[in-house]
Amino acid sequence: ALRWLLPGSLVGAALGQIRLMSPESLVKHFQQTQGRIEGSTATFGAPFYGQRLLGRLVFGESKGKNHCTKEDYKVPMPDESTVQDHESREVKLLNIVIVQRGGCSFVTKVRVAQEKKAHAVIIVDKPDSQLTAHDIRRTIVADDGYGNTVDIPSMLVSKEEGTPLIEAAKLSSAQVIVELAWDVPTDHVVRVDMWMSSASQESLIFLREWTPKRRALNDAIKFVPHYHVFGMESTTDYNELCTDKSAKYCAEDPDGSGPITGRMVLDEDVRQLCIHDIYKVSRSDNAVVGQSANKVEYSKQYWDYVEALLDTCPLDGTEAEKRFGKVCSHGLMGKVGIDVQKVEECYAQTRLDKLAKQREDTAWSPRALRINGWRYSGTLDPDLVTRAICAGFIHQPQACEKLTEPVMPMLQGIMQPSGGVGIGSFITSLIVVACFAMAALMFYKRSLTRHIHSALREEVMLEVQQQMDSYKMMS
Repeated sequence: ALRWLLPGSLVGAALGQIRLMSPESLVKHFQQTQGRIEGSTATFGAPFYGQRLLGRLVFGESKGKNHCTKEDYKVPMPDESTVQDHESREVKLLNIVIVQRGGCSFVTKVRVAQEKKAHAVIIVDKPDSQLTAHDIRRTIVADDGYGNTVDIPSMLVSKEEGTPLIEAAKLSSAQVIVELAWDVPTDHVVRVDMWMSSASQESLIFLREWTPKRRALNDAIKFVPHYHVFGMESTTDYNELCTDKSAKYCAEDPDGSGPITGRMVLDEDVRQLCIHDIYKVSRSDNAVVGQSANKVEYSKQYWDYVEALLDTCPLDGTEAEKRFGKVCSHGLMGKVGIDVQKVEECYAQTRLDKLAKQREDTAWSPRALRINGWRYSGTLDPDLVTRAICAGFIHQPQACEKLTEPVMPMLQGIMQPSGGVGIGSFITSLIVVACFAMAALMFYKRSLTRHIHSALREEVMLEVQQQMDSYKMMS
């Protein structure tokens, strides 16, 4: 697996947090950290942002394949027993599988554990590793290209912190119960920085699907777009990846031998930056803005534009008017109410300055996301990103209540209350029984009344019949 150590990457790193709950002996072992362990979160999978969940640690001895195959080790199936969480709710325990690093990629290890019904994975560094806990927290647990097959969260911890977890999980005398959390730094206004490429299919799909959620949060967050720009040594053979032969500003070629070039991508990057700058509006009417260093900003036309770009100007369009590039871009601007002339003036006046700023302002990856300065980890999924953003508010806006529901499918059945009956459920049951009894009583009363009326009618008719018979006999 790849390990990247970047200067200053610890600042705002995506640290998964393990809080040891039991047994007491293990909690005391980590007394200096108050029973807490911080690990580096994988850049793939789906961390439980905004949730604090309890689970038990399970470990299976490797048969020689370093936890890289399904047949290499055995772990117990998820436990159906329940415990009380931090909100005193009875919940089922997550099945948290521990594996050791080495032999295959991080993704492979986590995928295998996922196939064994794991809800989360803790990867312990190699036994012969010289990396400290501090080093591990600066390590990026990278995707090997197949991370989209993983739906569960995982984190890497040092051998000095992970080995005691393995030893405790091996014992059958007591379960090792931990709480998992992925806390996001909070603020009154959440700042979202996104690094992307204007021609990246992954980025364009995400922007299209996330735009409705962005609109719902338009008075609560500040979004700052960044575009992946790099430089190379001056060369005459740059295959139009760069603005010119100096190769000072270059971008990825999104379609190889196709008609789209890196130079065209750079031009689109600048156009999008101009659209965002021209049309962004600061919202000062929000009551919490004054309490935050971030200002709420929203550029409606920018989001209208990027939402439609993938479908309107695809990379494989058959003609210039319907293919990624300047011509199609201008046509789309007209459709969403953007002044093309203003954008072109901005492009001409600020192009080199914008490209220089984008080249200097890099992230750990060409596709990256920061929330309140914190490095987001996990798949670039609109629901997961929104959950992480909503976890970054000191006071969540009302929109978050709708945007983050329902709970991630993989947690359904885990976060549901257990079969035990709480006082609320008991009272509810009593009310239901009482209502049923009253309804039954009313039904019985109504039936009894109908029965009495029917009997009286029969008695009256019988009496009338008898009187008529007597009258006939007298006559």
